Amino acid sequence: FCVTTKRSVHVVNLDPAAEVFKYKPAVDIRDLISVEDAMEEMEFGPNGGLVFCMEYLTQNFDWFEEQIVGSYGEDYILIDCPGQ
Repeated sequence: FCVTTKRSVHVVNLDPAAEVFKYKPAVDIRDLISVEDAMEEMEFGPNGGLVFCMEYLTQNFDWFEEQIVGSYGEDYILIDCPGQ
């Protein structure tokens, strides 16, 4: 489909606990914060660390906007969120 429409796909990683990728994310939340950092600094467990990271992203949404807005034209952006 993307070849037909002549658009590229850029993947955004919003999973701060992700460790291994088969691709290089165009935008990676771990450049802002990671679960490991949250767990260490806030003394949270994995679930608390993940919640903290999502709240941190919402409080620093300007970082996310700077990474996305105007960067990819009419290309597709696929957002990979935390989950199993």
